[in-house]
Amino acid sequence: MSRSSQPSISRFFKSSSSPAKPPAPPVPKKQSVEVIDLGDDSDSEVSYTISPPQPTPDPVPEPVKEEQVASKSPSDSVEPTESRPHQEKAQRFAFDKNAPPGQITQEQQQLRAQYKRKLTLTTFSNRDSPTEDAASDEEEDNEESVLPATKKAKKAPAKSKSKLTPLDEQVVQLKLLHLDKILAIQVGYKYKFYCEDAVKVHKILNIALVPGKLNIINETPADKMYNKLAYCSIPEPRLHIHLQRLLDKGMKVGVVGQVEQSAIKSMEAGNKSALFKRQITDVFTKATYIEYDDKGHGVKDDRSLDSLVAIIETPNKDSTVTISLVSIQPLTGEIVYDEFKDDHLRIELETRLLHLEPIEILHFDKNLSQLTNKIIDNFIRLHITEIRILPYPSIKRTYYETFMNDFVSANDSLFDFISSKSLEFQACCSLLIEYLTEFQLESAFKVVTNYVNFSDIHHMILNANTLQNLDVFQNSTTFEEYGSLLWLLNHTRTKFGFRLLRKWISRPLVHRESIEKRLDAVENIQNEFHHFLEALADLLKSCPDLEKMLSRIHYGKVKRKELYLFLSKLDDISRLVVKFGKFDIVTHVRSPLLKELLERLVHIVLDTNVSQYVEMINSQYAMDDRTDDYVLKYFNLNKLTVNQDEIITEDEAIAEIKSQLDEELSRIRNIFKRPSMEYVEKNREPYLIEVRNQVLKLVPKDWVKISSTKLVSRFRSPQIIALYTQLKYHNELYLNACQTIFTKFIKHIDEHYTSFADLIKCLSQYDCLLSLSAASAAANMTRPKFVDSKIIRVHNGRNPTIEQLRNYVPNDINMDERCKCMVITGPNMGGKSSYVKQVALIVIMAQVGCFVPAESATLGIFNQLLTRMGAQDDLIKGESTFYTEMTQMLNVLQSIKAQRGNSLVILDEIGRGTGTVDGISIAGSILEHLASEVEGCLTLFITHFPSVCKLEKRYPEAIQNYHMGYIEEKSHEGDWPKVTFLYNLVKGIASNSYGLNVAKLAFIDEKIIQKAFEVSKERQRYVDKSHKAAYAMDVAKVMNKVIKQGDDNSKNVQKLIELYDELDT
Repeated sequence: MSRSSQPSISRFFKSSSSPAKPPAPPVPKKQSVEVIDLGDDSDSEVSYTISPPQPTPDPVPEPVKEEQVASKSPSDSVEPTESRPHQEKAQRFAFDKNAPPGQITQEQQQLRAQYKRKLTLTTFSNRDSPTEDAASDEEEDNEESVLPATKKAKKAPAKSKSKLTPLDEQVVQLKLLHLDKILAIQVGYKYKFYCEDAVKVHKILNIALVPGKLNIINETPADKMYNKLAYCSIPEPRLHIHLQRLLDKGMKVGVVGQVEQSAIKSMEAGNKSALFKRQITDVFTKATYIEYDDKGHGVKDDRSLDSLVAIIETPNKDSTVTISLVSIQPLTGEIVYDEFKDDHLRIELETRLLHLEPIEILHFDKNLSQLTNKIIDNFIRLHITEIRILPYPSIKRTYYETFMNDFVSANDSLFDFISSKSLEFQACCSLLIEYLTEFQLESAFKVVTNYVNFSDIHHMILNANTLQNLDVFQNSTTFEEYGSLLWLLNHTRTKFGFRLLRKWISRPLVHRESIEKRLDAVENIQNEFHHFLEALADLLKSCPDLEKMLSRIHYGKVKRKELYLFLSKLDDISRLVVKFGKFDIVTHVRSPLLKELLERLVHIVLDTNVSQYVEMINSQYAMDDRTDDYVLKYFNLNKLTVNQDEIITEDEAIAEIKSQLDEELSRIRNIFKRPSMEYVEKNREPYLIEVRNQVLKLVPKDWVKISSTKLVSRFRSPQIIALYTQLKYHNELYLNACQTIFTKFIKHIDEHYTSFADLIKCLSQYDCLLSLSAASAAANMTRPKFVDSKIIRVHNGRNPTIEQLRNYVPNDINMDERCKCMVITGPNMGGKSSYVKQVALIVIMAQVGCFVPAESATLGIFNQLLTRMGAQDDLIKGESTFYTEMTQMLNVLQSIKAQRGNSLVILDEIGRGTGTVDGISIAGSILEHLASEVEGCLTLFITHFPSVCKLEKRYPEAIQNYHMGYIEEKSHEGDWPKVTFLYNLVKGIASNSYGLNVAKLAFIDEKIIQKAFEVSKERQRYVDKSHKAAYAMDVAKVMNKVIKQGDDNSKNVQKLIELYDELDT
């Protein structure tokens, strides 16, 4: 159905209640007027062009006089569909045959002055209604100039100030109400950005900026040179593509829509000449953008976990803080909350930020400490996209308690849940609810099943350092998913399955029974063929993002096509369940977890009966959103259970009008003696009477020509015009009724939100199990065995991510209470870091419920995995390399103490950030502490300090030395040795780090390397000599004590023996 109405007829027909108009002003002869409707390609509702005189001009109907209109029957009269300015504009072009030659009327003088001013401005395309543009002819539009081009006009005065057009005034009023947003304002078939907004959008989108006033509030002298607002525009179909580019820059964008239909507006008395009503229809930020686009044009990656976080900090007496945190992911509706104690390192806060990945952070103004702000600033620095920080004014906390109680009072279970939480938790929720109300997303907080506690005792929480050091979510080189553990294990078929898999990987299980159940399910899928499971897996491959669709249904933002796809996919699953039957589905499934999952799935499907909702929708119309039938015929009214009174009323009215149009066609057939004559439609203009130009004399004078060619002309009779206007009016009312019913239908579907959410959860869990099964089916993967003791015994284990990228040498891992600290030395680039990461990744994979890359693996279960790797400073935090190293080490020691051991710890080159003496002292002290004072903790300790390895003799029951294998090839006299890396773990201490070989691999000039080798040998001789002198001095001191103390010298004798042993080595 055409968006624009047909206003060109209103200069021939006036309402009987309209006042009479004076006759058209006299104009010169020898010209004729042709009225042409340009249809949807014009921004205005009608466009006028002047056609030159033709040898045989078409008869032009004269304007109907008032007495003629009054004499017509009421059914013949019709309200004009164009605005008064266009009526007056049309009369300017009518010519008075009686006007004396050369006489210039007042109207013509105004027109010439107007045209002269227009030459000084640049005209641009505008798709707004004619009433909005007609107020100023300087405003851009698609009308052709009514006068021929003349000499170039002089420039308008630089400081001329004119009144803004009604449209611009409306824009100013809208902008003053929404200064915190970039406004995209619908003007016809375009969206325009004005003034300051236009400047920002112009820079980001790189689109043309039309000059004009740039400031709405504080007008500058430069603004006074213009009588219109500066703007830039984008086409309506590409709105959401450009929106996402603005949102990625941290913008908050409000979409202002035309909320008034032209057909209804034209039928309302006193509203024909007014502007279209415009108001905010949508507001978006990056975190709240959850729009659906089935074509995938520019839609963001829905697998991401973009979320909003509200934080409240409460200082404690012991220099720690208590942080309350609530996060919501609008895409899924999941609300994660936590309350925890944090020290000056804020590692607990940083861990939660990395897990939740917020892109908008809300907090009370001046509530966060400097240390907390530093952590947030550092988190922002590490992310590519913009993160918005939104401080809120502090209000009495009791206000938020009352606010939350009122918000959830209708739901008893939710009320009890909220009331049991702290005031800080309720304040965080209130902040988010108040903020999300503007985006119409606050309803997620009314579903009690959406709330999830972050600190779940059933899971291991991988902290921020571990996630980064082990490349769990992204590699440490390009910071992309490729090469990470997530990349390795991801074989999911759906987006909601991927999101759950990410949670599984970041939160491994810590209970043996749960891990074994998941491994049983993976093995069941991998080894046993099951017809239903295979069919369900195939169905998931074409599954849309059901989780996102359900959220949009709950928010009331779902589109018709999207809703049909959601219901039809659930119906496909329902049919699959009915086809196989409950008994056949759960039979022959050995895994308890898989059986439980399938039983839940079957129960939900049979209980909800999705098929009944699918039958209420006409599928042939639901999938084609390019026509009005997408809305008008979306529902199967015979099966729809929603009240249809409005639709029935409008449908009867439309049928009556169409019947009258058929009667009018019969009458016209008699006029032209053509029984087969039918209405034609051209350029989306229906109900046209097409007449050959040879018989134009038969056309009544009161008919209106709509368009013509060399062979035919197309008209509408007054009766057709009246009926077509009424038809458009009732069609718009019918559309509104259809939208009302669709809204009711959405609410009816939303009543099953909890059931559908549980069903999608079952599908996502099954998708994750399929993914782990696919990862476990790779070559040389084995199912890990779990024991109650703290042990890691792996035969021919491999680093799972590295072996996917290049060949990898397998290694054994043997750690238990007799070897709880493994000290690893070896050449630079010999594979030390890869080996310890291999151990950690195998533990994570096993506790996630996946097979591991090894020939066999026996593991204990760890409650936490702690790492301290790498060396880097942090200028944002104001921390040096060594300070960063020590604060991370402190966090590791505190975490071990909190968990009372039960941890796997990886420490890489502790003490490298400071001098050699201090580094050796710190590294040795930490290793000794872990070996002698910590129970239930296994440690892999990489070092380049040989003296640290000597602790093995002091603690042989806890420490063992290993190094990465290599072959040293002696070179010519005075040249450095060549080294071949073997990458296998060997017991013992490496004699050298062979840094010069790494320099050679980095293509350092050999002259420089040779010089370094000579300096190295000289320093080594000096160090050896110094060490021997120091040892000799110690031996002398101890011997002196032995002589003086006589028989009471057992301790000194033992010290003397140790010194002799060290001197020998």
